Amino acid sequence: MKKMADIVQAGLKAGALDMKVVSGVLNEAAKAGVSDHVMGTMVSMAAGAFPSNAPAVASAAVRSYGPDVKEEQVRNVIASAVSSQPHPYVSVAPISEAVEKALGNSPVAAAVPSIAVGVAEQTPDNPLTGVTAQERGLVKPNEDVPGGSLVLPGGLPIGGTPFGPAPVSNPAGN
Repeated sequence: MKKMADIVQAGLKAGALDMKVVSGVLNEAAKAGVSDHVMGTMVSMAAGAFPSNAPAVASAAVRSYGPDVKEEQVRNVIASAVSSQPHPYVSVAPISEAVEKALGNSPVAAAVPSIAVGVAEQTPDNPLTGVTAQERGLVKPNEDVPGGSLVLPGGLPIGGTPFGPAPVSNPAGN
């Protein structure tokens, strides 16, 4: 962690983060078998000091684990990079996309979208917080969405009310 702190300080003085050096430190840390907490702290440190580099820092951290990366490690890296951002909710997509790209054809890459949704739900600036936890169908009028609303799987409201549902793609209304 001391090395990462030194790199971040040097980057702040120089005005840019040296991603090659960051990747080297993350690789060393993964080879040394540091805990997920330590890896997350290093990712937060670098991504927080240089928000524009957060996707690159997160993808470098995931690559440092090698082909045996686990879903929990990916979740930790994404959450750590997101938590250090000035606007965490909007940073989830670019960070997750960079991580998914870094994973390539790894079986864990398929889990990144669901990890991203879980991380986004936990961000303090999530605009959908408290909207609905319903899986699908109509939200009841006494729930958080006034008048009810159609929701997609995962609880995302798509508009409409029980009396005027949102448009459907099927003209027959099915």
